[in-house]
Amino acid sequence: MKKNIALPHYEFLKKFSEQKPQPIYYVFGTDNYLKDQVVKVIISRFKSSDSDDFDSVILHGNDANCGFSAVEQLEMMPFIAKYRIVILKNFDTMNISDKNLIAQYTQNPVNTSILVLTADKIDERTKVNKLISENAQKIICRSPYSSADILRWLNIEIKEKNITMDNKSKELFTRSIELDYQYAASELEKLIIFTKGKKNITIEDVKETVGKSRTNKVYDLQNEIGNKNLKKALIILENMIVNNESAVFIIIMLSNFFRVLWKIKALQKNNISNPEIENRYLPEIFFSFRKNHISYANKYTDSSIKEVFSLLLQADIDAKSLNLKDEIILETLVYKICKC
Repeated sequence: MKKNIALPHYEFLKKFSEQKPQPIYYVFGTDNYLKDQVVKVIISRFKSSDSDDFDSVILHGNDANCGFSAVEQLEMMPFIAKYRIVILKNFDTMNISDKNLIAQYTQNPVNTSILVLTADKIDERTKVNKLISENAQKIICRSPYSSADILRWLNIEIKEKNITMDNKSKELFTRSIELDYQYAASELEKLIIFTKGKKNITIEDVKETVGKSRTNKVYDLQNEIGNKNLKKALIILENMIVNNESAVFIIIMLSNFFRVLWKIKALQKNNISNPEIENRYLPEIFFSFRKNHISYANKYTDSSIKEVFSLLLQADIDAKSLNLKDEIILETLVYKICKC
């Protein structure tokens, strides 16, 4: 693994067990669940079951004298295990003097210690982060952008848990949850408990435990908006509002939906055929739904999709700043979109 390249979490995890240990791992990104998972995998590889309390320590960036404490711990010899592990969380919240201590340490790390840093982001314009980046294995943990990200996560999880699911079961699972790894992990755990340790999870199992979740309703809403069926869209929307669905969540999901339609329009303008778009250019959409999305895109012109994005932006601003009921904001939004 090249140190100066930030690897996506899934690529790092796939290769990690085969790679030689690195003295510094820099785990960063907006998804706290993934960061925790990556840190756990690193710890589990290098810890000894007999030395948990002696050869590993967790520090936090806002602790007093955190940088000095971390370096002090790193310079200690391991008691039982081969490596001493120091996890320094929220590195980006540390004061500059503590950050400098860590940066200096990374220039000449102790070969019997492993430092794991976590942060929300790396600002490589600063000298400190440039120095650390040169010597650390960087792993980026982004929040899921599409159902394809959730599917990739699901495939890794069920393999680790020695569970099988057919493609339709996976498809329903990923369509039926929001784009959030923590939420997905919770739903998968619920599914495993419901099936009482069964090794093969069926689509019926998914329907019983996950299939009635809120995101499934959002997909129904998207489909009716895609078809410009205002009456049905408003009925679905009313049901979601009655069930206290968040306006911001609905707006985000509709924004993702129209980004896909915009992508399809752009590909069509470049003379790429619909079958080729369906087969090659929509990995974020399950195969069985790609033809529908192409159909939806054909119902909207380029100018109308641009107008939809303006409507979505204004609705997002209104939902976050105005003292208006979500019902008014969303019904107005859906009406205007279907009339574009």
